[in-house]
Amino acid sequence: MELVPDDPAGRISLEQRIFWAIRHVQKGGGCFALLLIRPSYCGMSHVSRGVIAHPGLVRQFYARLRPLVRRIDSIAQLSSQSIALLAEDMKGPHAAQALARRLHALLDDAFPMLADRNNGIDSDMGIALYPLHGLTPQDLIANAKRALLQTQRPGGTDMELYRPPAVSSHARELRFSSAELMAAVRLGELVLHYQPQIHLPDQSFCGVEALLRWHHPRHGLLYPQQFLPSAQRHGVFLSMEAWVMRQACMHFASWPRRITSRMHLNINISVTLLGDAAFPRLLDAAIGESGLAPGQVRLEINAQDLAMQAAGWTSRALAIRQRGMGMVLDHVDDPALVPKLLRLLEPRIVKVNMAAFADEEPAVVHGTMADLGNWARQCGAGVMAQGVERGSQLAYLLDSDLTQGQGTLFYPPLPAMVISTLRN
Repeated sequence: MELVPDDPAGRISLEQRIFWAIRHVQKGGGCFALLLIRPSYCGMSHVSRGVIAHPGLVRQFYARLRPLVRRIDSIAQLSSQSIALLAEDMKGPHAAQALARRLHALLDDAFPMLADRNNGIDSDMGIALYPLHGLTPQDLIANAKRALLQTQRPGGTDMELYRPPAVSSHARELRFSSAELMAAVRLGELVLHYQPQIHLPDQSFCGVEALLRWHHPRHGLLYPQQFLPSAQRHGVFLSMEAWVMRQACMHFASWPRRITSRMHLNINISVTLLGDAAFPRLLDAAIGESGLAPGQVRLEINAQDLAMQAAGWTSRALAIRQRGMGMVLDHVDDPALVPKLLRLLEPRIVKVNMAAFADEEPAVVHGTMADLGNWARQCGAGVMAQGVERGSQLAYLLDSDLTQGQGTLFYPPLPAMVISTLRN
């Protein structure tokens, strides 16, 4: 790789350092982290955090940090109040957070310039990763700054990973004509993003879920809840689902084997498409054209939609399983539905929506997770938690012996070109 030289005089800009790191990832895959570190004076009560104690504090902090970083990493003093650490060859978000915790522990001692035993130094850190949180040096620096600002907001901690703005499930629906929707398919305005699914014990990828987006020429990037209702009203919905199946299979087949060898491609399908007479032919065409093995593909079907439909879809589900593909019972909000749907669908995975338990007592959550795990195991299925966004939710999973998770705590949905650069 092109090593960034030691540059104590600061002649090499942070943007140039990041540019070199981007070139390295583009050649060999992986990711790197940008940590913005703000040291601050604090009393032992931590009441007065955020006040710079001495003009030389950041310079002394910088001097303490330099021998702690690896040779491939680089640091730069950005201003009188912050330091940037460019940490290369990171495994992913958890590796970057582990590095931040280690540095925080090593740097959090009292400094010699503060002889008063009641005073000390604390540090806040904002973390952004390439390519997850930006594809240019400017975007990464801006998002690391946003993560650093999050440390000072209510509920923030002293180490914050950049979190993309949440997409509200109540995002305003936009109304589109049939012609506009068909043009979106025909003109290539539809795109797919992919959210990695994680095997929790070793943080490796176990799958990706394909998620539909629309790059609208006037409205910008649109999410499914903003345009799919119009597509359903105008009869364009099935055409979009067929496009998703084909495009997702082609993308997955084109990614390096080092990424996909232990992963499944998960594609959402509606109960309507499942019941359509043309569905088996569309599915066979997508698999055949891409060259994927059928066992690499899993079809995700919403649990609530299945519960509301007559059981006629069960024969179609059987035909899918006979092709060697797996089924996923998606978006489980009501655990009472699970036993019956497990028997009918025989899924490989049950995906539990963590948002459904946001207001429940911890004992209730643990009990529900244990019940779901027992039901799934009896049917030969695994359980995956979806919508994992907070550390407290991750604690539930680990306590409940769940081994798979999906959510922005691990990875946000990413463009296809970004997925192809990651390492498993």
